[in-house]
Amino acid sequence: MALWNLERRSTPLFAPHVATRYVDLAAFVAIVAAPGLLLAWLIPLPLLLPALSIASFTIACVVAVFAHCSGVDRHASGITLWDVAAVFTLIWIGSGMIAGSKQFVQLFDHLLIAP
Repeated sequence: MALWNLERRSTPLFAPHVATRYVDLAAFVAIVAAPGLLLAWLIPLPLLLPALSIASFTIACVVAVFAHCSGVDRHASGITLWDVAAVFTLIWIGSGMIAGSKQFVQLFDHLLIAP
């Protein structure tokens, strides 16, 4: 029975450390950090959290729709588009909970007044 289990197993339980995994992780961190740094540079500090929440929601939706339409496997090894969408969803929920409703109103006022 144990021999049959070894033959049928699709992936090993313990994978050796591969250099490509670190490159994937570095690219993943860069993709996640880039919108936050761009927003911090363009938006005034009191309005940063609501803007980050809205941008993260938009990015999560776009990535999730793209992953769904392209048929990306949710259970694939490594970092997939579903993982990117999940991280942006967590950023959206976290920054939306921390930011108050007053900050969202100020953000929309700032967006409507700005040329």
